[in-house]
Amino acid sequence: MSTFLDNGLFTLGRKQLAIVLRTILDRHPIIIYGELSESVDSVAESLVQLVPHRREMVFGSDFVSYSEHEQMVHHEKGDYNGERMIYRAPSSSAQLVSNQITDYKGWVIATDQVHLEDIKQTLAKSSVLPLTLRFSEGKLKIESNGDSSTFSETNFEHKLLEKVTSETRTKIERITRILKRAAQGKVSERLEKSLVDLNQEEERIRQSLYREHIQAFVEAAWRVMIILLRLRLLQGVGVKSVISDKMLQQAVDYKGATINRLMEFIIAEWGEDFQTSVQDGTGQAFGDRLEGFWTI
Repeated sequence: MSTFLDNGLFTLGRKQLAIVLRTILDRHPIIIYGELSESVDSVAESLVQLVPHRREMVFGSDFVSYSEHEQMVHHEKGDYNGERMIYRAPSSSAQLVSNQITDYKGWVIATDQVHLEDIKQTLAKSSVLPLTLRFSEGKLKIESNGDSSTFSETNFEHKLLEKVTSETRTKIERITRILKRAAQGKVSERLEKSLVDLNQEEERIRQSLYREHIQAFVEAAWRVMIILLRLRLLQGVGVKSVISDKMLQQAVDYKGATINRLMEFIIAEWGEDFQTSVQDGTGQAFGDRLEGFWTI
C-alpha cells in the first residue's frame, strides 16, 4: 500500500501539494498520467491516502458499472453519518471509466498518455474541470489546474502540511535525543548511528499526525453542519436563525480552519449549503442572543 509520501508526491513542493490536498478534500476529480502504468497507479494510491476519512472504491474490482456507481452516490445523499467514498480508477480501466461514468465527483483517475485526451474530453462534456498531474522521471507536477480560481485559497491546507512537518520533526528530535543520551560513550559509533536511524518510524509518526489533523478538520466541519441543520429547522418555523461566524467558531471549538473553509468542505462532503445561514463579522443579533447558551 502506498502512502501519501510515496512516489514523488512531496516532490510537488508544499504550495502545489496544498492545491492537490484542497482539490481532493473538495472532491474535485484528479487525473494522473505518465509513461509507466505501475508508477502512475502507485501515485494514484498515494493520492487516495490524503483523505483517510473516506472509503476507497476501486473501479474494476469493487464496482464495474454505471448503475453500481449511481447507487453509491445516491446512498450518500441525506446520510450525514455514513462513509463518503473516494473512487479510484487504475490505468488499466481508465478508458472504461470514461465510457461508463457520468458523475466524476471524488474520482482519482490514473491513465497513460494515449488515453489522456479522451478522458479529458469526457470530463469536459460533463462540465467538470479536473486537476491534471503528470508523473515523469520520479517527479510529479501540476500540468493544468482546471478552474484555477477554485483552488486559489489554500491557507488551511498549507498550514496543515506545515504543522505535520513541524510536529513530526519535533517528535523525532525528542526520540533521537533520548537515544543518543542513553548510548553516548557506551556503544560504537556504528551502533549509535543505527539506533538513531528512525526513517521508518518517522514515516509512521508523520502519517499518524496527518490523519489526526485531517480527522479534526472533518469532525469540526460535521459539528458546524449539525448546528446549522438545527438552525435551518428554526428557519422552517419562522424563527430568525442567522448566526455569526465568530459565534459558530466558538461553538465548534476549532481554530484550524475558518468557518468559510469548513462550509466549503461541507458543501463538497455532505452536499449542504449554509452560506445564507452564517454572517461574517461580529454583533449579529442572533449570535448575541444565543451567546449565553454556549456557556457552561
